[in-house]
Amino acid sequence: MTESGRPLVAAGLLAFLLAAGITHPRVFTAGNDASRWAQIEALVDHGEGAIDRTSYAWTVDRVEAGGRSYSNKPPLLALGGAALYAGIRSVTPWRLADPATRGHVVYLVTLLLVGGAAAGMTVAMARALVATKVVPAASRILVLAALVAGTVAASFTSTFNNHTVAAALLFAGWLASLAGHGARAGLAAGLATGVDLVPGLGFLPLLAWQAWRRGGRCAAFRFGAVLLLCGVVLAGSNFVLWGSIWPAKMIPGARDLSASFAPSVAGVLLPESWTYPFAALFGWHGFFSLSPVLLFGVAGLAAACRRGEGGRPLLDVEASEARGLAAAIAFQILFHVAVAGSYGGWSYGFRYLIPVVPFLLLFAPLAMAGWRRSLFALLLVPSVAIAMLGAFHPWPPAFEQSAGRHPVAGEVTNPVGGNLAALLALRAPESAAARWAARRFVSPDPAAQERYFALFYWSRGEPELARRFRP
Repeated sequence: MTESGRPLVAAGLLAFLLAAGITHPRVFTAGNDASRWAQIEALVDHGEGAIDRTSYAWTVDRVEAGGRSYSNKPPLLALGGAALYAGIRSVTPWRLADPATRGHVVYLVTLLLVGGAAAGMTVAMARALVATKVVPAASRILVLAALVAGTVAASFTSTFNNHTVAAALLFAGWLASLAGHGARAGLAAGLATGVDLVPGLGFLPLLAWQAWRRGGRCAAFRFGAVLLLCGVVLAGSNFVLWGSIWPAKMIPGARDLSASFAPSVAGVLLPESWTYPFAALFGWHGFFSLSPVLLFGVAGLAAACRRGEGGRPLLDVEASEARGLAAAIAFQILFHVAVAGSYGGWSYGFRYLIPVVPFLLLFAPLAMAGWRRSLFALLLVPSVAIAMLGAFHPWPPAFEQSAGRHPVAGEVTNPVGGNLAALLALRAPESAAARWAARRFVSPDPAAQERYFALFYWSRGEPELARRFRP
């Protein structure tokens, strides 16, 4: 191994080790990851696409069509998980339906797919920062620390979800398009679309244009050809699973249970208030309020957009290319805060925007000169604390929308505070800090506090801890 390659391996290894430490060996009852585990169990243990006979048929994240129930998630991540589970099943007695061995399967598949994606994304970021030759070593370390443990992306690395995987794929695709590798960029974009539909589709124009700009017509052709192949595979997967080439939420005549209690479009709940866009970015669930270091990325990308066409501050990125990336990120932000309501359900932070995290952090060094680097380091401390608190429970019971307000979960409007109160109630129940957090973030009523903590640990897949609070 070359001397220059050692830091890259070290960065990826540290990211993977952190993922190994925070990955949960359980399926949460909030419904999101349970939907994907239902799909995996249905495919491997029952040989069918419908999830009615699985251990997780109860998940709210499902559609009902033709008298059967199906996962409402994009299928690619579940298909990858099914392939791993089939391999595990062939050499071990571990089964998802067996409570005694379920945790082993959940932990290993989550770590390999989600933790592996986080580690790969970290290596790609480290390589990109080193390649620029203009980012000081101290800034590189701070940015990598933020990517590994300092944003809401790290919180969701602990659970079987699609956002971290989509972030890694889109980042890899963008880097490939910068290098003029059309086929590689098309493959990453196609896989990302099959994992997380809206981010994948939203970045396609940028990656196609950039592949053409850097690699010419041949690269653009390869991009389109591979992307088309991925689209055929995705449509075929949909058809095999539920008999329609359309995503599960768009099956004609299907009823999506997760979006049945409020106005929705294509199975996505619409915001209920004109203040929602601000709250989704800067409120208690806010993308930037939970990960303030990302604001440096916004400032850095804005600086890259303002430079003259000859100025190439990072990765040889020209101003027009920086503007294209900014437009793709702006589309993701505007679309999700305008259309995707309810803060992502029982969710720690506005998770829909996780795919833009690596792009923002890559440009953060442009806003970290002088004293600003010290400010970044200062803000990294609460960012890491908030992210790791989210890893404790990435799907906590919390306020969603008034139309579907849960009588217990709806009391907690701040998921960070809810997680803190529940953690202190478990680890230091008699402390003044635990009493303060419970009153401040849950309810002044001790009975209401106990109800919430019981729901919190029940939703975390730990009924024995839930009974500690409400026998």
